[in-house]
Amino acid sequence: RTLTRVHRPHPPHPHATMGGGNGQKSKTARDKKMADMKGQGGGSQLKTNEKAMNVQCKVCLTAFMCTLSEIKLKEHSDMKHPKDDFYRCFPHLTPEAKTETASASAAAEAA
Repeated sequence: RTLTRVHRPHPPHPHATMGGGNGQKSKTARDKKMADMKGQGGGSQLKTNEKAMNVQCKVCLTAFMCTLSEIKLKEHSDMKHPKDDFYRCFPHLTPEAKTETASASAAAEAA
């Protein structure tokens, strides 16, 4: 009678695994950088940009970045609302509103 043995593969040798090439090093570096950025709250800047959209056209309610120049806002007013006044679209940019804002910020700094 012949005994049949169940074939069990040997466990791999711990030093026999391939790896450590340039591709793996690059991936490891990318993964580490992504983990660091998540810890810092980095990564996507969409939420920050959304918070900066605080200038709004009062006619069509389009939001603009706060860093946008008055010239670009004037272009929007002229192109989208030619029959309306620029200050109707952006009332916070009237000369009176600017002086009120300046005086309010000066009073806040003095306090």
